[in-house]
Amino acid sequence: MASTFNLVRNSRVWFSTDVSTATGVLATSGATTSSANTLELTVLDGFSFSQGTQQATIQLSEAGAAPNRGQRAFNTALDPVDFSFSTYIRPYFATDVKAEEGVLWNALLGSIAVDAGLAITLTGNGITRASATSNTASISCNSVSLTGASIAVGDIINIGSFVVGTTAALEWAGAAKLTAVAPSAIAATSMTLEYLVGPIAAATAAGILGAAKLYRSPWFVQGTAVSQPAFAQVNTGGSNKNQLQKFGMYFLVDNALYAVDNCVLDSVSVDFGLDGIATAAWTGKGTALRYCSSATVSSAAGAVFGGTGVATGTAGAKAAGAINYITNKLSTMTMISKIGGVDTAAGTTYTVALTGGNLTIANNISYVVPANLGVVNIPIGYFTGTRSVTGNVSAYLRTGSGNSAQILSDILAANAAETKFRIQLEVGGASNPIHVDFDMNGCVVQVPAVDTGDVMSTTINFSAQGYDPMYTASVANNAYDITQTNDLTINYYAV
Repeated sequence: MASTFNLVRNSRVWFSTDVSTATGVLATSGATTSSANTLELTVLDGFSFSQGTQQATIQLSEAGAAPNRGQRAFNTALDPVDFSFSTYIRPYFATDVKAEEGVLWNALLGSIAVDAGLAITLTGNGITRASATSNTASISCNSVSLTGASIAVGDIINIGSFVVGTTAALEWAGAAKLTAVAPSAIAATSMTLEYLVGPIAAATAAGILGAAKLYRSPWFVQGTAVSQPAFAQVNTGGSNKNQLQKFGMYFLVDNALYAVDNCVLDSVSVDFGLDGIATAAWTGKGTALRYCSSATVSSAAGAVFGGTGVATGTAGAKAAGAINYITNKLSTMTMISKIGGVDTAAGTTYTVALTGGNLTIANNISYVVPANLGVVNIPIGYFTGTRSVTGNVSAYLRTGSGNSAQILSDILAANAAETKFRIQLEVGGASNPIHVDFDMNGCVVQVPAVDTGDVMSTTINFSAQGYDPMYTASVANNAYDITQTNDLTINYYAV
């Protein structure tokens, strides 16, 4: 066979959950690959994947007129596979709000693959809470088996897909801890939830009726059956896991197909370049990189994988329909000088027009590699580290009420060890029907830096963190809580 050059312009990338539940290794036999478990991603130029090797070198050093000066080298271990690629942030509407990169957000922030949700039919008063300042909610519903859906007391779940003519679906949807069930988990008619981000609208104290769904996955949806715009949400609620969702990656570089087993997403970085398109840069790792010899890939209906060591079957094609782009120049930031919870009384509100910025979410993954002699050791697994949500924004230094100069003035005046702010980054503009909101209801904001230039500007650095979602009227503000997982909520909107 004649040699062939492989051109990056002909490259394609797939995300696959067609893996062993025990090892995360991509399936290697049977027609298991399908459009339900293997989806093609639209990636930008500049993607990469590689696996390094650790080496030990033995050197001789002796005296004499003719010393031995040789050396021997040994490959001792394979590093974890490193891969990276960028995608545009592109919400679209097809029955529900979707995004190609939705599977990536889900894998970054949880251990469960995107699920269809457990449908519940609400009865009586539906979902209620004692007051507008409570984060505890009660559910009355027709008998439903939580055990059959692998939901248990103590789990963090997402509630959404309300079917009701309410104006408060966005306030009620989100992550919550299931704290009690009656009369039993196999026939539950009553449940108690503790919201990680409490509903903030005073009107929601009256309750919500109709129907809903309970989701185990971080990514879930809210449809058009309510008066608010449809959205998809992903959050950090269920991210306190030692190991995250198992998946694999296929990288087709023209005529050569490579597989990466037992992958995990380490971080994502979202940039707000003023003249750019909203983009997310993903980095991840895997335990093994495999070249799939004699592989065949067809372009007619997604892809058909074949060849040694790769499952055969038809993978899903790229998302069809009206896939939208978001321009960063429409993006804004809203800051409130009081951290979240269910308190409806806000502090000072600052509205800032951005000139740039970045938001990075990191899992700080570390791998475990044996150190046996006489073999090339391979990574046996990984563990998550500290969850980190950090960012910065730049803006012109503008005076006036609620502008960037007031942020600098107020932080300097407070001189607090722990500043308390809510931050919402509205990528694409909050008033546009197609946009993405990054909500961080508890942020420590550093003293903004002042940059000199033709127009004075400022850079604001922040770190999102968990906080006590229960507001107490007797205190001036909610408290930070290092054990909470309500650092970040991302809402995708599309029509």
